[in-house]
Amino acid sequence: MKTNDLIDQLGADLAPVARLARPGRRAILWLAGSFLYLAGMLLAVILATASAGPPEWDFVGSQLLGAVAGGLAALAAFSSVVPGHSNRALLAAAVATAAWLVSFAALAFGPATGRSLVAAQHEWICTAMILAGGAPLVAALAVMLKRGAPINPMLSGLLTALAVGLLANFTACISSPHPDVETALFWHVGTLGVLIVLCVPGSRFVLSWGGRRSKDRNRE
Repeated sequence: MKTNDLIDQLGADLAPVARLARPGRRAILWLAGSFLYLAGMLLAVILATASAGPPEWDFVGSQLLGAVAGGLAALAAFSSVVPGHSNRALLAAAVATAAWLVSFAALAFGPATGRSLVAAQHEWICTAMILAGGAPLVAALAVMLKRGAPINPMLSGLLTALAVGLLANFTACISSPHPDVETALFWHVGTLGVLIVLCVPGSRFVLSWGGRRSKDRNRE
């Protein structure tokens, strides 16, 4: 068979492949669904726990900064699966996350409350909201990222954990008042760390682009 005939034969049955939308559009789509989901979870928790009132506004402002950092982390996650894409989204997410952590820690400096950080019963609800409540968002984001080219799955996994963790953290923080900022800092940052520990190693199996290509070659 001639080379030209072979090329014509291989290309005869090829179906057109839809181009992925830009990272910004995909991030907006995921964020829109996440906000609806988290709003429903927030309402359910408030009704179930009969919150005594809103937290202090300076605390809300700090956590609002965290929500912005979560949105930027989502954008960076979608950008991370586009080879050759600019690292500006990654830098913006890193700066915003650092600013959230600094502002959160700054609020925690104050007179000692004498409360046990480990025995804070209220924080178990927040931990469940971030880990268990955020699990569907992690799964949805992973499915969307797999449609790209996750060349660096561990970076994408880290950004996934930050995006979901920071958004779920904001929902947990405004669901009901916290006994003090020091306790919230200990539990919420610790829970975010647990989510990172789970997502980063797991991303090597879920988002392994090289492994997926090997499977495709084996099928051929």
